[in-house]
Amino acid sequence: MPDEVATRIRARIAAELDDSTVGPARPGRRGLRVRRAGVVLAAAAVVGALGAVAVLRPAHPGPVRVAGASPEELLRAAADADAPAGPAVDPGWVRSCLTVAGATDPAAPLLASRPYPVAGEPGVLLVLGTPQAGRYRLVVVPPDCGPGTARLLADAVVP
Repeated sequence: MPDEVATRIRARIAAELDDSTVGPARPGRRGLRVRRAGVVLAAAAVVGALGAVAVLRPAHPGPVRVAGASPEELLRAAADADAPAGPAVDPGWVRSCLTVAGATDPAAPLLASRPYPVAGEPGVLLVLGTPQAGRYRLVVVPPDCGPGTARLLADAVVP
């Protein structure tokens, strides 16, 4: 390669490096394209991460689509339970439902609740306190719990 061509190439590279790092970028420059691609990729990564978080962790946990009545499944569901909601807000409803359903200790303190269908049947998971420290009674009752419909869909004591 002639020295004159090599000198022009080096000067052009140096000019592009200076243009891409200092001052406003000019359209058509390789540095500008690289920066734009970087910005687009970073924005896509942020949007993708936020979308994944929104899909994986909804703002309010809804009913579990496939739910079982084993103590392990009830314990996992109880982790997402919030302050009593729906019919469980009324302590009288909770006590009468548990009494009619035949639950042991229907006067246990209600700590949290959430919608929780068992075997495809709608239900309300009630997290109840027990006299033993660190143990909870997890009971699932129908949302329309009352005389004639009161029964326990699931009942377990868990640590």
